[in-house]
Amino acid sequence: MESEPGAESSPHDAGLAELVRRIQIGDQAAIRDLHLMFSTGIEFLVGRRLQRPPVPNEVAGVIEAVVQEIRNSPSPQTVNLPRVVAKIIGRLFPPASAHIEARAADSAGQSSADSVLAESTPREYEILTRHYVLGEPVDTIRTSLGVSLETVEQVIADARAEFFRRRGRRAGSS
Repeated sequence: MESEPGAESSPHDAGLAELVRRIQIGDQAAIRDLHLMFSTGIEFLVGRRLQRPPVPNEVAGVIEAVVQEIRNSPSPQTVNLPRVVAKIIGRLFPPASAHIEARAADSAGQSSADSVLAESTPREYEILTRHYVLGEPVDTIRTSLGVSLETVEQVIADARAEFFRRRGRRAGSS
């Protein structure tokens, strides 16, 4: 959790140190700021570990554990916030051999998904990544990309149908 010797401090580091200081004194707004700053990255990392979009409780659990770690730290300067987040994700969601076996067994599924994404337009790719990788709600995707709800739902439905079509063809050809 300590800073690297000789590492130069940046304004970003100073902002994180201030955030840590505020959390240590019990500032609830600082906890909300922590959530705003790190929740998207936590969702992504936990999702990669679990091989599925995380549920809000899993992300909240990481935030709570980070807050506890910060409160147990002797001083704000000794907390490397990104490293603490990564350490806690590793502790709460350890890699399991079952995940490795599931990934190997699902390589055809991954291949199908990759080929569907490779053939998508940039807009479709963005919609599918936000939906399946980041777990964003359809309405959030619609609003942030400025497209209709029907467009988002159609892209997801078309990709899903193409995935299952390819997956079925591969399964039948084995």
